[in-house]
Amino acid sequence: MDKKKKKNYFGILMGISFIVFLVLYFAQLNGYYDYTNYNKMQITKEAMEQFEKDVSEGKNIEIEDYLEFTYTDYSNGMSNLGIKTGTFIEKLMVDGIGETIKIFKILFT
Repeated sequence: MDKKKKKNYFGILMGISFIVFLVLYFAQLNGYYDYTNYNKMQITKEAMEQFEKDVSEGKNIEIEDYLEFTYTDYSNGMSNLGIKTGTFIEKLMVDGIGETIKIFKILFT
C-alpha cells in the first residue's frame, strides 16, 4: 500500500512567516525605513523654505502648493472580496436581528 505523506501546512505557513519577519527585520536594521522617512523630511523642509520665501515676497499662498499628497490605492481582488463578504454578513446580521425583534414584538404584545 502506498501511503501519501501529508503536508504540514502549519509548518509551511510558519516558515513563510518567519522568512517575511527576517526580511522586514533586516530592512529595518539596515535603515531602509529611516532613509525613506529622511527623504520625506527633506521634501518637507524644502516646502517650508519655499513657503517662507513666498510669504516674505507677499505672493498669494495656496496650501496645495506646499503639501504633497500621494494617494495609493491598495485595493485588489482579495480586499474587494473581503469588503463584499463583510458587507454581505453585516446585511444578514442586521436583517436577521431586525426580523428577530419583530418576532418578539409579535409574541409579547
